Amino acid sequence: MKTIEQLSIFLENRTGRLGEITRRLADMGVSIRTLELVEAGDFGILRLIVPEVQAVKEQLSSQGISATITPVFAVEIGDEVGCFHRVVSALAEEGIDIAYTYTVHTGDRGALIIKTAPSDLSSAIGRLERDGVAVIDAV
Repeated sequence: MKTIEQLSIFLENRTGRLGEITRRLADMGVSIRTLELVEAGDFGILRLIVPEVQAVKEQLSSQGISATITPVFAVEIGDEVGCFHRVVSALAEEGIDIAYTYTVHTGDRGALIIKTAPSDLSSAIGRLERDGVAVIDAV
């Protein structure tokens, strides 16, 4: 199955905390491929796609930083009207709830990162592939 492992880091919502985490990642030699920061009151969730996610998680954990790995998937998107609608409506037709989504643009293509319930991953990917949507295994 074409899933991608996403690293989620829980942060206190305070000035400079994001910079502390990105400095640690840079010091570890980690290349950040995607980044999304979501505020949730007194804390935030930093969602990242990085190479060697398990090793990065272990290094952060050894430094006292709470992180989890979550399976997500990505679909290729173009700069055209309706590309997002095509994907989200197909999943809705299958009864698949999207927990969250975010985008990344990598040169000549873009990707829509999608989080569904783990039990829906296979159905979601299968439906989109049947509809001709390019599900990609890396961003």
